[in-house]
Amino acid sequence: MDKRFGEKTRKSFEQATGLGPEDYWDESYPGGSAIPADETGVTYAFEHGASVFGWQAHGDHCGGQKGVPDSEIQERLDTQIAKLKQKYPGRHFRIFATEEGIDIQEVK
Repeated sequence: MDKRFGEKTRKSFEQATGLGPEDYWDESYPGGSAIPADETGVTYAFEHGASVFGWQAHGDHCGGQKGVPDSEIQERLDTQIAKLKQKYPGRHFRIFATEEGIDIQEVK
């Protein structure tokens, strides 16, 4: 949701997955994927064929997780990905953005 990372994250996701800009749904909300959220969007995408998922949060002062250190945001992100991976079969990518760059890796 943070405008500092939106475009860079999408391009990194496309590069890592081979998907084009119109081949996936993009949803964001305060706190990112590191916090439990309404899954209406991801459920819709899954029910309409989505099989590649990117779960993102960002550091460097997350407005949706005020005062939470980057290390804790990353732990929360990993916990949420583990849960979501069980619920939505497919390929899953962990994305953590900071002002230094985008760290994206496939979660096996």
